[in-house]
Parts: sequence; structure tokens; C-alpha cells
Amino acid sequence: MPKFKFAKLVRDKIVEHQLASGARPSFRQLNPDEHKRELVNKVIEEAKEITQASPQEVAAEIADVQQALDDLRKLYGLKRQEIAKEQANKSKKNGDFAMGLYVDYVEVDDDNSWIDYYHENADRYPEIQ
Repeated sequence: MPKFKFAKLVRDKIVEHQLASGARPSFRQLNPDEHKRELVNKVIEEAKEITQASPQEVAAEIADVQQALDDLRKLYGLKRQEIAKEQANKSKKNGDFAMGLYVDYVEVDDDNSWIDYYHENADRYPEIQ
């Protein structure tokens, strides 16, 4: 009989649905640290699915991302207002993503105030020639 690998966080009722269908899932409940890590993985997974969704499916995919973010917020003990405040602060300081600006690279002088930050975060901002 076929066996299919999941190795991922699923919505709470999925195991129930699998059992009701006669399937035999192997599952466990994650500890809080594992749960946080897997919710982040779920956000990434679901966000990628948005790019493959049809126009009719986009709302459902965004809902999956939002659900994972909401559950992650709760695990960290944060209130919606705290997130909204941080969002407003970031928006005021750095703007939103509404204009669709995309930076291919940035060239800086050796004495630029950002150069240390870019070097310290070389995994995100690798130096190029």
C-alpha cells in the first residue's frame, strides 16, 4: 500500500480527515519551539503557493499565510495591536511595499554608514564585483 511523505505542519483537522478516510497518518504534536519553527516554514510554503495560484485561489492562499502568521503571533504571546503598531512604525520609517521597488544591488563608498551592516549580513547581502 502506498505511503506518502508529508514532513510538515498541517491544519488541526487534517489528521482527523485522514483518519476518517481510512488513512493511517503517523503524526505527533510539536513542542512550542518546534511549532514556532514549523509555522515559519508554513508561512514560506504558503507564500510560495501564492505565486502558483490562479486568480480564484489567491485569497485562499493568502488566508493560509495569514493563519500561520496569526498562530505564530499567538505562540509568541503578541497581541494584534502590537503587530499593528510595529507595522505602522516600519511603514512610517521605511514605507510600504506598495510601489514595487526592487533593488538589484547597491554600491556604497568605503565610509558609508551602511557598509558594516551589509558585511555583517553577508548571507543576505553578498558582496559582488
